[in-house]
Amino acid sequence: MSTLSDTISGFQHLGLPVRDIEASIAFYRRLGFSVFRRHEFDEDGATTQVAFLDMKGFRLELYQPAAGVANDRSTGTIDHFALDVQDIDTAHKAVQEAGFSIVEGINELPLHAKGIRYFMILGPDNERVEFNQIL
Repeated sequence: MSTLSDTISGFQHLGLPVRDIEASIAFYRRLGFSVFRRHEFDEDGATTQVAFLDMKGFRLELYQPAAGVANDRSTGTIDHFALDVQDIDTAHKAVQEAGFSIVEGINELPLHAKGIRYFMILGPDNERVEFNQIL
């Protein structure tokens, strides 16, 4: 007898509602993501736009609901997602030089065997993107 976890083969994507899909695509491209698929479909006579982005197997689904379609974000918005880095100081410097909005500087937490170091930037829809180095 198989269990639910036996039916899951891995991570598929993280969906983020956005207000301006072009601005969000531009933001995530600057982080190294590439667009691998775009869709548009009609909802009640208005167009919803969807873009799938990928960076090293981490996939984002950005979707901009059609004008007039409810998007009150009451269905579980994402607080943050983390990108793994090998050297937090180098990543922090690169983010500063690229002009991203850093909302939380380098911090340390006693997570994992030797701890972590991380910092956060702000995305175009106030989502936080964490850069995380496991020590």
